[in-house]
Parts: sequence; C-alpha cells; structure tokens
Amino acid sequence: MISLEMKRDIAALTAREHDVVVIGSGVIGAAVAWDAAQRGLSVALVEASDFGSGTSSNSLKTIHGGLRYLQSLDLVRMRQSIAERRALLRIAPELVRPLPFVAPVYGHGKRGREAFGIGLRLNEWLSFDRNRNVPAERILPAGRLLARRQTLELMPGVDATGLTGGALWYDAQVADSERLILAFLLQAADDGAAIANYVEVTGLLRQGARARGVLARDVESGVDVEVRARIVVSAAGPWTENVLALAGIRRRIPLLRAVNVVVRRPRLAVNALAAPTDDRYVFMIPWRDRTLIGTAYQPEGSGSVAETVDALLGDARRAFAWAELDPADVTFVHCGLVPGERDANGLWSRDVVRDHGRTGTGGLISVVGVKYTTARAVAEQVVDLVVQNLGRSVAACRTAVTPLVHARALDGTLVERARQAVTGEMALHLSDLVLRRLDLGAAGPPPPALLGEIAERQARLLDWGDERIAAEKRALDERFGLGLKASGRAA
Repeated sequence: MISLEMKRDIAALTAREHDVVVIGSGVIGAAVAWDAAQRGLSVALVEASDFGSGTSSNSLKTIHGGLRYLQSLDLVRMRQSIAERRALLRIAPELVRPLPFVAPVYGHGKRGREAFGIGLRLNEWLSFDRNRNVPAERILPAGRLLARRQTLELMPGVDATGLTGGALWYDAQVADSERLILAFLLQAADDGAAIANYVEVTGLLRQGARARGVLARDVESGVDVEVRARIVVSAAGPWTENVLALAGIRRRIPLLRAVNVVVRRPRLAVNALAAPTDDRYVFMIPWRDRTLIGTAYQPEGSGSVAETVDALLGDARRAFAWAELDPADVTFVHCGLVPGERDANGLWSRDVVRDHGRTGTGGLISVVGVKYTTARAVAEQVVDLVVQNLGRSVAACRTAVTPLVHARALDGTLVERARQAVTGEMALHLSDLVLRRLDLGAAGPPPPALLGEIAERQARLLDWGDERIAAEKRALDERFGLGLKASGRAA
C-alpha cells in the first residue's frame, strides 16, 4: 500500500527489536533501508540531522555511466555504473533524465581525437544494454565525435588553439537529488520501516562482543532512547570513524572537502560541458534556470570553503574563459566530505563494505560509498550481507526494477506542498523545508516574501513563536552564507 505520509514516531523505534537499524540517511543509508524493508525485514533508520543533508546533498546532479573508468580500464566499475544509471532512469523517470555532455578534443595524445574516438566506441560496446526497459522518453543515444565547426558552435569561445573537434556522449541528470533520497525513505516507510531524523547515535547496545542496536538521543526533545536490532548498519558517510569508535574500532578514513557551486546566470550552455584543466576536467552543467560548476577538492581541515570556491572558479575561468565568470555570480555553495587522500587523484574509486564480525564485533556492518549513481547497488550488497548474518531466507532484491512512486515533486500550491512536507515528510526546521523538501533554496536564497510565507506556514503547523521563527531564519541564512560571505560575496 502506498502511504502519503512518513511520520516521525520515536515510539516505533523503541517498541521492538528490529532486524536491522541503519545509521545515516544519505543516499546509501536510504537505499539500504528501502532494500531491507522491501525484502521483508523489520527496519529502523536514524539520522543525526535531516535526511540527505550531508555529503549526498553535494553533487553535480549527474548520474553517470563511468566513462572516465576507461582511463584505468576498470570495466567492472564501468559496467556497474551503466547498470545503475539504467536502473534510475527506469525506476525514477520523473526525476532522472538524459543529459548530453560535450568536451573539446585537442591534438593526438590522451585527450586527442583518436583517444576519444576509441573511448566512445568502447563506451558504446560496453553500454549495449543501457536502454533496456527504459521509458522511450529517457532513451540515451549513442555518443559520437564532432567536427571542429560543430564543437565551436556548441562551445562558443572555447580555446580554438589546436582544437581538432569534440566528443559528445550522453549520461543522465537528477533534477532533485534530495527528493530522490526522500523517495527511497518514503518507499521504505511504505514497507514498514520506522524512520526518524534528528536522532543522534551516542553508543552501541552490546550483548557480549556483539552489537544489538544503538543508544541515541532525540535531538528535538533531548530524550535518550534505545533502538534494539539484530544487525547494525553504519552508513554514516564522513562520520563513519565516529560510529566505529563507539565499537572500539580505530579506523582512519581520510577525507576531502568536495565543492560545487551554483551560478546565477541562466543555462550558460544547452549541453553539459567538460573542459580540461592541468590534471582533470572541470564541468559546467545546465540545471533548471541556472548553472552548476564543479568539482574542486581540498583535504579536510585545510584552508576554508571560500578558498576552495576560489580555486574552483579559477579553474572554471580558465576552462570556460568565454563565460566570463565572476565571484558575484555564485549564489550557492554545495559542500561535502568524500573519502580520499591529499588531492583529487586520491579520491577513492571503490565502495567499502565491511562485516566487523570477522574482526570481533559481530552484528556490525559498515559501508563507505563513493558515488551517488551506484548507491542502490551498494545497498543491495549491504543487505545481502545483513541477510547472511541473520541466517534468514528472504525475498530477492527488487529495487532495480521497482518503480519509485515517490520520486517526484510534491503537488499543489506552495502552501499545500509546505503542509505535506511538514506533516508527512518530517520537515522539522525551516532549512529542511526550503533546501530539501520544496527545493526553493538549492540554487540560492528564495525571495524574502516567499521565505516569510513559508516560515509562517511552518510556524503554524509546528506551533513556533516569533523567537523560534527568527532563529530558524538565522540558521538558514548561515547555510546560504557558506563559502560566500567569507570571501566577500553577496548571497
């Protein structure tokens, strides 16, 4: 049965022992909860902040088939990416749609015409099944090489020195990555999962050396709770080290700060554009009526977000000089932490799933993901391991073929959508509503009058006074100022 609401019910978390409790509601944690619930397991999920508010909210909104993996001949990883892109086009067609990419081609080296030609042919061969059972309007055409003239038409102002043409290929774009995460969670709730945001894990419940659930604190009420479960899955992303430390496991996960920016100027190009910098490509992605630029990386704790933004804009200005980008064009900064070493070349290329029972902590599984696109497949691997630990016979995974009925924007007027988000999607704070339910602020601050209307509506539903409304607006202003005010930009 399809539900219209996902209720925050702390009593449902604590009333029984679950088969599995998931820590974290990024795209992988949300997908784990849906997969496990769909297979008939009893599931709880807790999130210390809001759903999908961490690293998963920071992306270029692309669902890509792993063309870059050809450079390292990682064909297994590429095939997985192709399969998962196909799955998302199939199960969430209202949110995921084709996106053409264009890159200039120079000379005859590794970024030359011959190399790209071979890459596009291999991509076509390896993605022979990319459109299997995909809706007709979501079909991905074959890529091809472009003549020099065509490339200049598609990328006006590109550096023409040594230009021999271009490469055109097709990936996909998710219109609203936060609502796709919510779709996983809403579907999990439909299948019986008990889910709550703003519940922070503070410890592990133990039975001897085995994990048997989590100790947690309801951030909203300050009340401590116990969520009992036979298996604990940590999908805490950059906070995985902290969760493992609760079990006495010392494991360092190096992190990089990943930054993408939203530019206020509408759709600087019809296609997504990729242009080379010194050691990598920088991307300019059309997104709604604005443009996304990314990605820059910096070691966690090194420099400021504003400095990372400046570095990214410097690369973008060199790559897309014709666009005449200015720091004042930036309206929003997406920032998250991803596993990786000291530079962009040190980004992890593999997801890591560990059963800690093999090293002494039974009932604990951790997962560190590296790619939004393949989260569903990683979740399937995790739930397979959960089932193995439970020693149960359950239904096979069906998430690759089951339509995500909630993968769409809310219907109705703005006021009605706000009501639905507060009463049925656990939007407990103004930032939850603006950034991740109604998606009014993912590209920059909404108009003050509109923000005031939304805040007043949420205040009536949640019984806020004037002081609370002011505090919620201040917190939202701080989020909009990330990476902007620090470097003198106006949000």
